[in-house]
Amino acid sequence: MEFNVVISGVGGQGILTAEHLLAQTALRKGYKVRAGEIHGLAQRFGSVVAFVRFGETVYGGSVPDGMGDIILGFEPVETMRYINFVKDGGVAVVNTKKIPPVQVSMGLYEYPSWEEIKSWLDERNIKLIGIPAEDLALKAGSALAVNTVMVGAAIKLGLLPFEPEDIKDTIKEIFPAKLHDLNFKAFDLGYKAEPEIV
Repeated sequence: MEFNVVISGVGGQGILTAEHLLAQTALRKGYKVRAGEIHGLAQRFGSVVAFVRFGETVYGGSVPDGMGDIILGFEPVETMRYINFVKDGGVAVVNTKKIPPVQVSMGLYEYPSWEEIKSWLDERNIKLIGIPAEDLALKAGSALAVNTVMVGAAIKLGLLPFEPEDIKDTIKEIFPAKLHDLNFKAFDLGYKAEPEIV
C-alpha cells in the first residue's frame, strides 16, 4: 500500500505547510514517509509543487510522473502545470480561486475556462473536484488557512487514510497555540465543504 500526494500552487498559499501537515500525520500513524518540494520565487507568487509519499515502503521524495493518486491544487492553472504527476484515473481537488499568472496578466495568454480544464482532465479520466478554499479560509479568519481547508476537503472525500482527529492532533503539534483554533475551524469548513465543480 502506498499513497502519493501532489500539492501545487503559488508561493504564499501554504503549500509547504500542507506538505508538513500530511507528512507528520502519516508519521504519527506509523507509515514510512518521504516528502520533497520544488519551488522558485515562492515569496513572489512563483510556482510551487510539493510531494508527500507514504505507505509500508516508499522510496524517494518526489512522486514519479503518472504515479500520483491525488493532487491538491491550490490554484487551477498551477494544478494543470503539474497534472503530469497524477495517474490516469486519479483525483484533482482544486481551489476554485484563480490567481492569473504573469503571462495572463500581460495579455500573452488567456486563462483557461473550467470547461477547458475539465475537458483536459477527462481525457485522462482524472476526476475534478472544486473547493471554494479561499472563501472558506477567509471565513475561518485568514486566507493563509487555504492549506488546512484543502486538507479537510481531501479527508472528507476519503482520499487519505486519516481521520479528522489525526489531522487536528498534528495541527496542535506543528502550529503555534495561537493558530490552533483558526486551523481547526479551517479544517472543519473544508471537511464540510460542498464541491463546486464535479
